[in-house]
Amino acid sequence: MIDPFVLTVAFLPLIGYLLLLSLIRVSGRVLVTTGGRDMAAVLFAVAGMIAIGPMQLFFPGASAIFLGPYVWLPLLLLYVLVCGLIVLTREPRLVVYGRTAEELYPALMRAAQAIDSAATGDERKAQVHLPQFGAHLRIEGHQGLDCVSVLAFEPMLPLSFWNHLLGQLRVQVRGIAPPSPRRGWGALLVAIAMLVLLVRSVMGRGDQFVEGFRDWLIR
Repeated sequence: MIDPFVLTVAFLPLIGYLLLLSLIRVSGRVLVTTGGRDMAAVLFAVAGMIAIGPMQLFFPGASAIFLGPYVWLPLLLLYVLVCGLIVLTREPRLVVYGRTAEELYPALMRAAQAIDSAATGDERKAQVHLPQFGAHLRIEGHQGLDCVSVLAFEPMLPLSFWNHLLGQLRVQVRGIAPPSPRRGWGALLVAIAMLVLLVRSVMGRGDQFVEGFRDWLIR
């Protein structure tokens, strides 16, 4: 059987990520965040799999002889730096969970007009033009899915623009009625099933869990 400590490290962050997003969707609420924060959350969700996968495969055994368990500190720092590089090099965007592109467009239009009274839009193309900022926004998302992104055609818009848009969009989405029926039940059931299986795998195997932790931490 797989070591219970390995299972916990690999799947607990992912389960937490799935539970958070599914509960937001089931509750009918909206989560509006930046693309960088969204990517950071995804990288956190897979951090456990990275720890028991690539980090174990390329583990610096020679360094562990001198550093002992502290060898995990530079490994953790390396992962954080790689994650930071990925986040910083992605194009700016806003990410919205809990609403489809069709449901989000009116709120995006109102948010754009709040920061630029001359803003115009094309609902058919899900695009908004803000002449004061020289920005052309578009909503990207798959049909029927309630996870969409707001991007700009222009690659060099200032950070202040995205901050203003983020604040206004968070205000405007509050006026969108929750979808009926609620979405996210499938993801919630999957997350709960994974959590139950993880708990069942760990229960009654406390000694193996502690031994696995020692073997993983101390080389």
